[in-house]
Amino acid sequence: AVERGEVKRLLIEAPPRHTKSELASRRFPAWWMGRHPEQQIISASYNDLIGTDIGRDVRNIVRSPDYRNVFPEVELAEDSAAAGRWHTNKGGSYLATGVGGTMTGYGAHLGVIDDAIKNREEADSERVRDTIWHWYTSTFFTRLMPGGAIVMMTTRWHEDDLAARVTASEKWTVLKL
Repeated sequence: AVERGEVKRLLIEAPPRHTKSELASRRFPAWWMGRHPEQQIISASYNDLIGTDIGRDVRNIVRSPDYRNVFPEVELAEDSAAAGRWHTNKGGSYLATGVGGTMTGYGAHLGVIDDAIKNREEADSERVRDTIWHWYTSTFFTRLMPGGAIVMMTTRWHEDDLAARVTASEKWTVLKL
């Protein structure tokens, strides 16, 4: 429904280790890129290291023989091999970053946020929650292209986390697992 444009904001809530990252941060962006290889994706996680690891996984899916069987016209651009920043042969791009990381100069038809808060200790910090909210409203959200979609996966650690704040500020489709 997100890829078809029927849902513009999807929030997936699940405990740790319930495959939300595998499905929504790795497989879904690869699918999106196969369907929209000219578009831009920004993916963020709680730190750059995790973001880059996820970006590497998405890149490796896109370059796999199985992917080429499904999307034979889509491949990585010849000069594009970095794990956290790469392009398709159709002009699309993928940027992986951490919450608070650099994304200036990039736009997103699809924005993905995978666990903006690392753990309970961070979630209990009002300063950390405020910092993440400020990053979301002043940086991440401003990168969204007109009509763009956001998929956010999270473990709910606190009643005033990013998920609570975004759902209070606009309409989201929420999937609780």
